[in-house]
Amino acid sequence: MANRPHLPFQVALGALGLVFAAGCVLAYNAYAAQAKADADLRRVTSAVNALVSGAALPEGGDPVALNADNVAAASADLAALQARQEALRNAIAGAPESQIDSRFVGIANELGTQIQESVSRWRRLAQSKDVRLPSREEACFGFRRYVLNRGTQPQRLYREVDRQRKMIEWILETLVEAKAPAAPLLIQSIDREPIETFPAVAGPAGDSQAFTLDTPSAEALAVRLQSDEFVLSGHSFRRPGLVGSFAFRVRFVGRSDTLRAFVNLVQNSGKPVAISGIEITQPSAETLKELVSNGANLGAGPAAAPAPAPFFPTLGAAGPAEAPAAPAKAERLSVIPTGASEYTVRLEYLFPVTETPAAPAK
Repeated sequence: MANRPHLPFQVALGALGLVFAAGCVLAYNAYAAQAKADADLRRVTSAVNALVSGAALPEGGDPVALNADNVAAASADLAALQARQEALRNAIAGAPESQIDSRFVGIANELGTQIQESVSRWRRLAQSKDVRLPSREEACFGFRRYVLNRGTQPQRLYREVDRQRKMIEWILETLVEAKAPAAPLLIQSIDREPIETFPAVAGPAGDSQAFTLDTPSAEALAVRLQSDEFVLSGHSFRRPGLVGSFAFRVRFVGRSDTLRAFVNLVQNSGKPVAISGIEITQPSAETLKELVSNGANLGAGPAAAPAPAPFFPTLGAAGPAEAPAAPAKAERLSVIPTGASEYTVRLEYLFPVTETPAAPAK
């Protein structure tokens, strides 16, 4: 009881001790923060001074200072680089009037109907131009999964699939135009990449409507490939981050002059289409039979050699000698007979990646 008068004094003394300890902690934290801020300021100041004074090149050349002249030169170089990039994009995309684009904004059923009508029209075109189509299976020109299964249609990438449809129509018309009037031609198929089954990636609006610009593996596709579908492999003009493409594969049987004319028409069309490969094989006997089933002539074989002159003169009544006959004009002999081959031509419709063809479905 004797110590009770000192209790308030002891409580006040304890409180002052706590305040003093808290002040020490705050003072230490402030000091540490100030030291860190000073170190950051010294580092930034050192970096700025190095930029202003110039940095030595790796080869030990003169330092490059961040002065007004160098900044202006760097800005000019950047502008020239950007102009060059834009020129390359325009060169890849081709002239606007030569591009094959689509403005399709309909629904899936409308696109399916357009595909059905296009395939029917292409078959009639081949028949009117005396172009043979496979008899064992119907030619569907890359859209077998939708033509043979009526009522089905692409589930995404409507505009891109419609662009493929227009590109296939241009390829078919070009190949038909390359055929000489009397030359046989059997179009086995025009194959396409089923981009609507490719792995989806986020588009510009995050709608996952885009397709990958790189070539996917067959295992990454959502469905099994049809006989008129393929995944591009081997040599390609695609470059990730730079150049994308729509790939097609044209398989036909005919003479070499048809192939040459087709390649020249593609090259001179002005469209951003590149030929990434050509394969030539010998057609089977069954394929040749299908090619000439309409009586088409594969071409002239080796010409017959002229008959030799008789060794002995003709015996007859005596009389004035006949003037020697003029020598026969030498005939050109065909060493290799003209025939048909089976061709596989891979085409790529190019576009710059910055102008990705992805578009949200409507």
